Amino acid sequence: MQCVFLVLTRCPLIHLTSLACSTHCPPGPPPKDFQLPASPCPELLITNSVPSDFQANEIHKLILDTDAEISALGAEITRVRRALDRLELRRAGLSDFVKSHRPVVSVVRRLPTDILDEIFSHYLDASDPYYTALGPRRLLHLVGVCDRWRTIALGSPLLWRHVVAISNKLKMQQISLQLQRSAPVALSIHLAVASMTGMRRELNSTLDPLLTESRRWQNLFLRMHPSDFKLLATSGAEFPILEKLDLEVRESVPGHAALFLRSLPALVHLTLTAYETSIPDVLDFIWVQLRTCTLIECWTDDILRILPLFSAGARVCVNDCSARADVHPTSVHTVVSDLSVWCYDSEDTDILLDALTAPCLKRFQIGGHYSLPRIITFFNRSACALTHLTMDISYLDRFAGELLTLFRSPHARDIVDLGSRSGDLTGQFMDVLAMRDVVPNLRVLAFGCVERLDEAKLLEICENRRSTLQSLWLGGSIPLSQDTVQALKLGAVEVVRFS
Repeated sequence: MQCVFLVLTRCPLIHLTSLACSTHCPPGPPPKDFQLPASPCPELLITNSVPSDFQANEIHKLILDTDAEISALGAEITRVRRALDRLELRRAGLSDFVKSHRPVVSVVRRLPTDILDEIFSHYLDASDPYYTALGPRRLLHLVGVCDRWRTIALGSPLLWRHVVAISNKLKMQQISLQLQRSAPVALSIHLAVASMTGMRRELNSTLDPLLTESRRWQNLFLRMHPSDFKLLATSGAEFPILEKLDLEVRESVPGHAALFLRSLPALVHLTLTAYETSIPDVLDFIWVQLRTCTLIECWTDDILRILPLFSAGARVCVNDCSARADVHPTSVHTVVSDLSVWCYDSEDTDILLDALTAPCLKRFQIGGHYSLPRIITFFNRSACALTHLTMDISYLDRFAGELLTLFRSPHARDIVDLGSRSGDLTGQFMDVLAMRDVVPNLRVLAFGCVERLDEAKLLEICENRRSTLQSLWLGGSIPLSQDTVQALKLGAVEVVRFS
């Protein structure tokens, strides 16, 4: 029998529990239930000696008997392989049978029509204009699945409400079909007209059938050449239920845009992407009626001029604002209760916050690049009492002292919801949260887009807030050990995953 040490020495790749390796080592002894024939002259196998006549006859006889057994084994192997092929073929057939029948009893097939209708509606949701541009194609995917889905899709007005009218993309026949099948539900319109004159010429023919249904317009994504606003403003159409407008302006905002906005009495949600185009004061009438407003790529001085015009309780999101070199903003006062600021340059954030006072502020989100001392000064000047605070914490360990000052300030005493959108949750940020006198009324803690998480410190935070902390929200990529999850559950802290 081969030596174990010899086998392991010749084949370092072999596992310690194995004694054979067909690739690197010589063959080992046969299994116990299978013995080779005994050789009549084993000494001749290791020499070149000539066998005697008797030995030669014995060897010839043994070879003939062994060849016969080899042939018999070959026939048996062929029989077994054929049997294995039949078994594998039957298994494949049974697998195909199960695969074809399992969908018949699936939950999706047995869903009620109204539930499927609701799922389809969410699938074709119009919340993102770029996502909605795929709406007609996605609808074709639905109607091509089966007869039942086709019947539901064709008979559900909600699934036809997202009309994407892009010049040279959507033909008049399809627009008319969607308007007909969507009646009488409210419409979501995506209007994007290229700046090329030839393409813009099609706008009249595209708008005409849409404007006949203007009283059903509820959501509108609008990207047009400034001169084309005249078609909307002078059409005489009414928009009594249009409540959400996503507007992109790449050149100066014309006066006709103001006329169009005045025809929107129900408008309460506005997203304005200005691409560093000045926002004229002729639009100042619109801000007071908004509940939510998102300003993207706007000038800082325009934002500071607009902020005082919002009504109490409004939510304003400022995304990537820029400061003009020759403009010096003046101090302003706003009554908005929810403010979100995200800028690439910390100087732009500083200019905005240094000029702003927001005493009614309850919810505040800050991202991108910013100065924590500047935020504390802003809170002190505003004398606000926050209930919700979300920050990017990528580099907050450099301001651990300021962070502790902020969390122990009167502005943070009423915070019930605290979130971080990015960073490494292993440093002083976690140490500060573990202190009992920091943000004492915290009920919801949310971590998103975090690279690392100190689970021991997390459990310490939850233990110190056992009487108040209710839920922990974690971004989908943050791993948590089962022991930590079980400890949080025992502490009555609900763990919620989000993406």
